[in-house]
Parts: sequence; structure tokens; C-alpha cells
Amino acid sequence: MDIDREILDILKDDARISVSEMADMLNISTDEVEKRINSLKGRGIIRKFKTCIDWRRFGVKKAKAIIRVKVVPQERAGFSKIAKEISRDPRVEDVFVATGEYDLILFVEGEDIDEISQFVTEKLAPKKDIVGTYTHIILAEYKRDGVMLFDEKERRLKLSL
Repeated sequence: MDIDREILDILKDDARISVSEMADMLNISTDEVEKRINSLKGRGIIRKFKTCIDWRRFGVKKAKAIIRVKVVPQERAGFSKIAKEISRDPRVEDVFVATGEYDLILFVEGEDIDEISQFVTEKLAPKKDIVGTYTHIILAEYKRDGVMLFDEKERRLKLSL
């Protein structure tokens, strides 16, 4: 199990690392690494290999928002039914059930603010189980998925005396 944990830690940092590099790092065979990764995928522990893309740097503008949602819990389903339903929308990146005044926290991405607005007004607002939303538009990103989205080299102003 410790080797599985090490594999997961390595993949979390770099999903593109080769099996042979991992085998060298862990001092096990490539066949063993492949077997363990396939097992982790089969058990649903590894759900997806993902790339963190800085779309702004690529020249693509996207609108992002954090939307807090108040929900009336359903009998026997709690928040599960509405959370699963919202999760199916392709604009929704993340859905969390949380403590506090709002029950769900959504991370939503659209082509522009109008698409975010359309999601709130046409997808969320009509649902009888949703009794309130609070939308935060993301203005700038500095870190996402554990990746810094700014240049590490700080430009310092030269001082002259």
C-alpha cells in the first residue's frame, strides 16, 4: 500500500511521468508499476489524468466563477440528488457539499460572464430545491490545482541613492 501511495504522489505532481521513470524512482519493475496503476484505475482511485492549462497565456479568455448554493435537502437523498444533477452540466468544473450558510460550492467555467449568468438564471434559479445563490466572479488566478500561474522571478525595482 505504501508503494501505491508513492505512485499516487508522483502522478499528482506529474501525470506525464513515464512508467520507467517511476519504476526507477520506486526501485521496482515497470511491470509492477503498470500493474499497480491499472489496479488503482480499476478501483476508481485514479479517476483521470489531467493537465493544468494557463488558457490566458495561450490567448484564450474564459470566465470563471465560484457559486455558493443554498439547497432544501431532499428526504432520504439529502444534497446528493441535486449535487449529481448540477455535476452533469459541462460548465461545472467542481461541486462540493460544504458546511456554513450555503450547502454547495460550485466552480463554473464559461466562455464569458454571460454564459455564467445564463447558467445561474436558467440552470440553477428554476430548480425548486435551490433557494438561493451567491456568485463570485474570478478576476485573476495565481494558483490552481497546486500549480503557480505566475512567473516565480519577481521583477524588483532598482533603487538609486
